[in-house]
Amino acid sequence: MGQVRRFFPAARVCLEWHNKAGRRNARLTGTPLYRMADGSFVREQVRVFNSERRLLAWRIRPLAAQGEWQASVGGAPAALSASMPLAASRLFAELPEGWAPWVRIAAWSDAGAACITLVLPRPAQAGERVQLMLAGRVLAVDGARLNGPPADACTGRACPSRGAAQLLDLDLMPGTRSLTVHASPLDMAALANPADQQYRHIRVEAGRLAWHTLRSGGAPAQPRLPAAIRLADRNGVLLWSGGTPTAAAIDAGLAPLLGLRRDHANSLAGMLARLPSPAGAPHEARLSLDLVLQAASQRILECIGMRRGIWDGSKCHGGQPAPPGRQAGIVLVDAASGDILAAAGAGSGTVTAANWDEVRNFDRTNPARSPLRLPAFQHDGGAHRSPGSTFKVISALGLELAAQRDARLDGLLAGLPLDAINEMAAQRGFAFQTNAAAYPANTRLAHITNYRDQHLDRRAQDGRLGLAQALSYSLNTWFAWSGELADRSLFGRPDGGAPDLQPLEEGALDTVRPIAGMARRLGFGRAWRLDGGLLPADYAWQQWDALQASPARIDPVHTRHELRQMAIGLRMQATPLQMALVSAAVGQGGVAAPRLLLALDGHDAHEAVVEPLGVRLDRVRAGMKGVVDAGTAAGAFRGQGLRDIRRGMSGKTGTAPTISAGGRELSTVWFTGWLEPGSIPGEKRRLAVAAFASHSEATGGEHAAPMAAALLAALATTGP
Repeated sequence: MGQVRRFFPAARVCLEWHNKAGRRNARLTGTPLYRMADGSFVREQVRVFNSERRLLAWRIRPLAAQGEWQASVGGAPAALSASMPLAASRLFAELPEGWAPWVRIAAWSDAGAACITLVLPRPAQAGERVQLMLAGRVLAVDGARLNGPPADACTGRACPSRGAAQLLDLDLMPGTRSLTVHASPLDMAALANPADQQYRHIRVEAGRLAWHTLRSGGAPAQPRLPAAIRLADRNGVLLWSGGTPTAAAIDAGLAPLLGLRRDHANSLAGMLARLPSPAGAPHEARLSLDLVLQAASQRILECIGMRRGIWDGSKCHGGQPAPPGRQAGIVLVDAASGDILAAAGAGSGTVTAANWDEVRNFDRTNPARSPLRLPAFQHDGGAHRSPGSTFKVISALGLELAAQRDARLDGLLAGLPLDAINEMAAQRGFAFQTNAAAYPANTRLAHITNYRDQHLDRRAQDGRLGLAQALSYSLNTWFAWSGELADRSLFGRPDGGAPDLQPLEEGALDTVRPIAGMARRLGFGRAWRLDGGLLPADYAWQQWDALQASPARIDPVHTRHELRQMAIGLRMQATPLQMALVSAAVGQGGVAAPRLLLALDGHDAHEAVVEPLGVRLDRVRAGMKGVVDAGTAAGAFRGQGLRDIRRGMSGKTGTAPTISAGGRELSTVWFTGWLEPGSIPGEKRRLAVAAFASHSEATGGEHAAPMAAALLAALATTGP
């Protein structure tokens, strides 16, 4: 048994490890302090420390299940708590949905195993079934029959094992009045992160307990959120006031962005609470969002994006339950000003008063997947946010950049006869053929294939194939090969170069990798700040602030095949905001920084400055127009009432395969595009849109493009 002592001016306190029956707890000794008023504070610290050494927690569904929970440890009644340790959120990669709140044993004796009992209000009837989620390990069950072995439910990165959390599928015994589960707890030491306990006075150092005073230089206390903060949309419609979002804002899906409650620190309202206000005056902010468009976006997203239903302009028809893990997002941007007119997201989870503590803990340990973040602006860095073929717009712009110094590449982009293309590839030693469905052709090694194994020959126009046709029909092999041709890190040879060159600083490879360089010019790698320049230069930004978007990123390129994958939009992460800005740049001719904050405390946002792209755009625009007129998005824009929109619409679809489930390949699907001014009566702005949905069994043209079409149709109905 180890012992650590720390002396106080008027008394002595000892914190000791006690090892009994394989369990170690802390104990406070030292009679003088124990009897003093200060001792109650120390005893409370010891109690909290001991209560979180072990974890046995459970929750039940269906939510309609009624009853009273009781627990015992070593035969003695045990106190219960609804408050979960922060480290428990590390057990799950996604926030569990559809469950009753957690219940856990709040205090432990030296005994290891425990019994938890649900006392039913009436005898169980035949066929009654409940599910139990258990943080711990089940030993036995009384009063019910297990339908198969417990399923492993621990999915978080800190799981000591997949069985650290379990799912129990239980058939209640007819006539039983109680359900009892015998279980052993988890050792929380395996999950705890030292950063979780910065507020604690007790620490474990080298296997010994130590008493610590709080550091004066620690993180500042979160200020109270002034109830007088007011947030309104671009038209002055109130969105947030009195410490909560309005009912209309909640209905439009804006609560995670604006702030759900006073202690939602990284929300927009929480950010303003960190901003000093002269003379204590309330902050007044006006956002670029249009509440009517925002509400339509949210409903369309939930109908088409999540359920694959049909939106008729007022309600959803058909559809199916969203598969586990699906997220969806949509953004509408004014291409000239950068104003974000709508930004909706779904699928990260539902936040209620009952699960706020759990959501807050999950947000602290896994903010990238938190329901407090909008998928429109944030991504989790994983495989489910690759933009797929929508990135070919960036690849096309990068090829135009490279063509400025390469006449042969410029000729390829303009369009060459098929025989000339094949001859060019053969002369340079590339195994590329226009009559092959794969590149490199005739190999079993890593290669790129076209959708449905189509050959490029059938997409030629008047016997010639160029950038416009390759973009309109999303020809993977053409982009993979032309991307290699333009990449000077390969020294122009199919067997030469060093594709695993890595930049020592941001942008170091822009001149030799034009596609990656163009991506950076369009905003990849940049955490867009959406404050319109209204927050002070010394504002203390935090990574997950609502006014800061996740930077889109391209994974490192180590091999030639990964270079080809980059050219067709794989192995990277992007947000709808970023992909909307790409389309806006093609339509507008340059990049305008996005903004969500239009005015703050009487000051207007800075005027947008459009940074020219500096490349030829007509061939890229022609290719994107072809996508809507005759390519992969044509079906989505043929609907009733979309004729004028289709005439002014240009875009690009994307389908990025991610996982196989049940024999089906699931993908993340995308659409991005822009609408020319005047395509909707009275609408003088050039509008850019981007939408995505993950875990989709469809294509971008079938699943994502209909979301964009429905949103633009809603704008045509409501008017600018």
